[in-house]
Amino acid sequence: MAIILYSSELRMAIADGPMFPSDESSLSSMEHNGMPVILQEWVTYFIKFYGETIPTFFPQSRSYYNQREFPDRLFEVGFRNAVGMTRIGPIPINVVSKKITDTVYAAMLNYIAGKYANLVFSFETSLGQQYSKEKPGKDIAYVEYLFLKKYLLDGSPNLEGISALILANPHRRLFREYRHNTIDQVTHIPPAMLVNLFSSPDRFAILKPDHPLVSTACGRAIFNRTGRCLFPSEAMEERKHHTVDTNENRFLKHFLQLVQRRLQGLAKALKGKSGGYLNPDIEASLKKMDRGLMLFLSDPFWSDVGTMRFIPAGSQVLQRRDGYRQLFRLYSLLQLATHCHFNNDDFQNLLETKDTPTLFEYWSFFVVKDVLDKINKIRSCRTVVSTDPLEQKIIQGICIEYEGGISLWFNRTFPGSPGFMPFENPGNTVPNESYSHNLRPDIIISRGNNILIFDAKFKGQRGGFYGEGEEGTIGTWKDEDIDKMHTYREAIRNVSGAYILYPGEAAKVYPAHNAAGRYQGVGALPLKPDNSAHPARRHLEDIERIIREFTKES
Repeated sequence: MAIILYSSELRMAIADGPMFPSDESSLSSMEHNGMPVILQEWVTYFIKFYGETIPTFFPQSRSYYNQREFPDRLFEVGFRNAVGMTRIGPIPINVVSKKITDTVYAAMLNYIAGKYANLVFSFETSLGQQYSKEKPGKDIAYVEYLFLKKYLLDGSPNLEGISALILANPHRRLFREYRHNTIDQVTHIPPAMLVNLFSSPDRFAILKPDHPLVSTACGRAIFNRTGRCLFPSEAMEERKHHTVDTNENRFLKHFLQLVQRRLQGLAKALKGKSGGYLNPDIEASLKKMDRGLMLFLSDPFWSDVGTMRFIPAGSQVLQRRDGYRQLFRLYSLLQLATHCHFNNDDFQNLLETKDTPTLFEYWSFFVVKDVLDKINKIRSCRTVVSTDPLEQKIIQGICIEYEGGISLWFNRTFPGSPGFMPFENPGNTVPNESYSHNLRPDIIISRGNNILIFDAKFKGQRGGFYGEGEEGTIGTWKDEDIDKMHTYREAIRNVSGAYILYPGEAAKVYPAHNAAGRYQGVGALPLKPDNSAHPARRHLEDIERIIREFTKES
């Protein structure tokens, strides 16, 4: 057994085995130096507290990494399916995974954010024409953070690039103003102004006969007309100049200030009860965005921009011009962030505890959506939200409808039947969509009465992991998950095929009895992201082949 870390301040030690020394002083050589502790996600660790009490920061039983509690303040912990930075109280932890790297995780998170953004906008009119929510909705702090990070830090251009585009060539408009000037200040009088000039005799001054202005062409014309030595003392003049005080720039100024305030709110909302971030990356990203906005807004350019009076939603500058359109898209997206009703708890897990199975589930859904987008055109989108007040976790789903009667469902629940007691008459019970209990596959494609199911399987918590050996990698599927596909195909009405999607390499299709096509049965299909979070080509082709055959023949 090896001691990995000891903190004299916390009186806490971490090791890869449970046999801690009874003498706490012998651990002084392992004192924590403030650097992140590197742990492997497939290894079991143990935490020992030498104090009389357990610190309040330590998670209660059943928290995501706290597995078992033993006497004498000893705990077994594991970070299965987590990756990247997290914390145990004030101790920073860097979890390393062989199944998925922190870089790929971040790429998948960005992939989901982009797909989610496109999903929100794909059911609206042209960008910006509808920028307000159709109905009140609870703002989702983690989704807001995800979009702000994607567009302001990870996007191309990011906030630094956007600010450079805008400040180098800001939108300007030609400003005209009319004012009375003394005659010696007037540089140009257009012909239309002459009528106004000579229609106001009170603006004429009497000159001495020897005054130089009397001998000018204007002076002579006035003398010939009136017989008096008169000359205009002032004239109305039109002045033109360009200004950056435009409606578009006023909107940007308002929005950037709004984002600054939102970042301050997110900094509070995303902190845990202990006052610190479970994932230190969140704190660093929030500070970086806030610093970038502060530098952008400190430019003297904004001092000439006034207060926003209205949102110029129909402006072609906001919708098309580089720099402006990225910020306007982000603004519109934040207004519509609750449009699709994805679960806030899911996004919290994705960002805080790096919940890889949930990430893989969302990612798989958008990969399947991309396949269907190639086959048919999207017609509409609607949300499916459970209204059962007894649900501990709100069941939420989404349905995207395509031409040709095809629908894509995410987290659709198939209601179960009440069943009956053995002594009751079976005729009193009417089977529901599921003839047993409620079932909720991850991804459902329907056409007519037929259904095709995909269930994302990364495996999580202590239920076993795909092909996991000593190195913690994924090789093949597990038979128990094929059995679950049999359950879906048997219990849910009109299911033609049910397949697991998992991040491995081996594929297998088991055709049903009397199957008319390869989609009629159960099986396992690998689906693994590359470093840019795009699915492997060979995996995508297998999934597309199944989907195309189902949508064509069903």
